[in-house]
Amino acid sequence: MGSLFDSDAFNSNCFFPRADASEPPAGAQDFQVPVPGASLHLRWHRSLEHAPTVLLFHGNGEVVSDYDDASPWAALRLNLAICDFRGYGRSTGRPTLRSLIADAPVVAGFVGARTDRPVIVMGRSLGSACALALFGSAHPAVSGVVLESGFVDLDGLVRRRGLAPPARYTAEESSLFDPRPKVMKGRVPLLIIHGEEDRAIDAGEAREAHRLATTPNKRLALIPRRGHNDLSASPSYWEALAQVWTWPGLTPPTAHRA
Repeated sequence: MGSLFDSDAFNSNCFFPRADASEPPAGAQDFQVPVPGASLHLRWHRSLEHAPTVLLFHGNGEVVSDYDDASPWAALRLNLAICDFRGYGRSTGRPTLRSLIADAPVVAGFVGARTDRPVIVMGRSLGSACALALFGSAHPAVSGVVLESGFVDLDGLVRRRGLAPPARYTAEESSLFDPRPKVMKGRVPLLIIHGEEDRAIDAGEAREAHRLATTPNKRLALIPRRGHNDLSASPSYWEALAQVWTWPGLTPPTAHRA
């Protein structure tokens, strides 16, 4: 019997892709990242010289053009790269949780090879699976990780797909899909941002991730009066993201200008 996470019953209820034929806005460039059996669409906003890049794995149902207004990121002195999952936007292939996790280090390596500045990986909602895969594996291109509205309860993820979790997971399933061991392994800085009133993924999962994390540089920011999809409308969200500048090795780009 195959893994639940490879089944149509799971993945057809886990992913909601949509097409995106938009052209990149001024200051952005589109790339196709080759991964085994597919090609992923990545849009990179690089308006700032010498600035770190936030590599964002977006949430379910989103595409790169949803982040075409990168001005709030530029205001934080950060460049922004967003990658679509397989089957989303102009990415080819079929999305599965297995491919989502397997593709993450390829994308991080692609971005890291094209900048000499730090790369901060960010995973929003379902994209937190990508960010935690990189956090737990100590990927050399990753200087820090941000989790936004992320999940750590694997049983909860299965239940949200309308399925019953198995009595126990196989060793391979636990190693590959369970976020908890990855949270405990990571050593780079970790910032967890979550809405206090999130009804999709309870804020208790953010508290659990913060409790489990053993990295010496971890922070939890719970955004008051916000849910799952409205965090960025709060000034507190951007104030929380600005905390990445307290991480070791990050220097604001203005320090490099004459």
